[in-house]
Amino acid sequence: MSTPPTPPTTPAPASVAGRALSDWSRDGRFGTWYALGPADSAEPPLGALRIHRALLAPSGARERLTAAVRAVAKLRLPGVPATVDLLREAGDVWLIVARPPARTVSDLLATGAPGLDEGSAASVLNETAQTLLALHAAGLAHGSLTPGQVVLAPDGTALLAEASLATALGGADASTASLQEADIAAWAALARTLGATWAAPGTPAADLFARCSDTAGSDGLAAARTTLTSARATLPRDFLRRTALRAAAAAALTELTEPAPPRTTEPAAVTAADSPAPVAPDEQRTVLGKRHRSEPATPLTPTPGEDEDEIVLRFGPGVPPSEEEALRALWAAPAPATAPVRRRRRRRAGLLGATAALAAVAVVLWLLLRPTAGPAVTAVRVTAPPQQLACGGTAEVTGVVTTDGRAGPFTYRWLRSDGQRSGVLTRTARRGEHEVALRLRWTVRGPGRFHGTARLQVLRPDTTPLEASAAFTYACAG
Repeated sequence: MSTPPTPPTTPAPASVAGRALSDWSRDGRFGTWYALGPADSAEPPLGALRIHRALLAPSGARERLTAAVRAVAKLRLPGVPATVDLLREAGDVWLIVARPPARTVSDLLATGAPGLDEGSAASVLNETAQTLLALHAAGLAHGSLTPGQVVLAPDGTALLAEASLATALGGADASTASLQEADIAAWAALARTLGATWAAPGTPAADLFARCSDTAGSDGLAAARTTLTSARATLPRDFLRRTALRAAAAAALTELTEPAPPRTTEPAAVTAADSPAPVAPDEQRTVLGKRHRSEPATPLTPTPGEDEDEIVLRFGPGVPPSEEEALRALWAAPAPATAPVRRRRRRRAGLLGATAALAAVAVVLWLLLRPTAGPAVTAVRVTAPPQQLACGGTAEVTGVVTTDGRAGPFTYRWLRSDGQRSGVLTRTARRGEHEVALRLRWTVRGPGRFHGTARLQVLRPDTTPLEASAAFTYACAG
């Protein structure tokens, strides 16, 4: 795989997408990570990766990057920081995600943290294995996986920070198959490292992590995770609370929220698309959408030396954070299906026992998570801003679903007149909640006029969807 290019010598700007950069930064495999200030003090900071310009120079690199980011975002994996935006600003391409990569497992290994033990190691290994298996099942890979790319979420769960970027930016030798093999080898090495660092030598837990590492190399990642999850009895009783991991994640917030000193931005031609535009996070996670081109097509003035086809992806409704937290808590959730692995005769008894245990867990999870009858939806209405949007404006579209007040989930989707669809989303109504609000943020950039219509469909089994729509107008003289 190619050697990372030298980081850019141009200074970082004072803000990106209308938000201030903090003074914290971290060098990554594909660029430099920054903390992006929140819209108000009640929100956590975002993460912003300033991608090395040299990595985007080869033909097709931007298209590969856009496709990779979009593919990972569509999976909406709880083990990957939610993607907020991918944009070009002042000559740089920025990937903005829901949280900065701090603290990382690399930080914890280098500096240590009180209370980290076998349970902490098992949590990190299980959650990273789940995410890698899901990426591999979708034909993707993380690639270039190191402890510095395993990030702690505020609840102490482990996230993978640069999923699939190696596929887009790693060079011609970065095939998906080779990257998947590298993922497995990296996870096996992580199991060895955490076992040697956070587990007492000679204990059953230390032996467990060594067996997991060996199993990943011989039989694959799914078998290694089965080995891990079937041996919970060797781990501390309260390890699922992630007490030490939560404390380590909380300790990172102080340095991330320190204000940055003023910076001088590099001279650059600024177009309507490059102008800072607020990226206010919605109450729900995000789904990427294509950039709207005004009609009739008016070419945007490109930054000198760069393509006209800029990278700008916007966001809309996605998986609510509360549902992501519930998914992360499923320690014993079945792993995604993978190719059959070799079995040795001497392991048959152990595997039969593990299979029986997983079957029992699957039955319990099915009983807990099986679909329940949702509320009856009786009406849908949608409202959009009555005032005309100006350059770079965002339409706050609100849908209201009227129900009979029963608790349970219902499914819906947003359809936009620019051809973009949110995909099928799920919302759970509370008992007695007769009106449920659903929100869509639609940003339009660039010169021209545009008439946008947002249509909300509430999907019902065995009958036609209930739907409503609302429209707004946009005008920008350029």
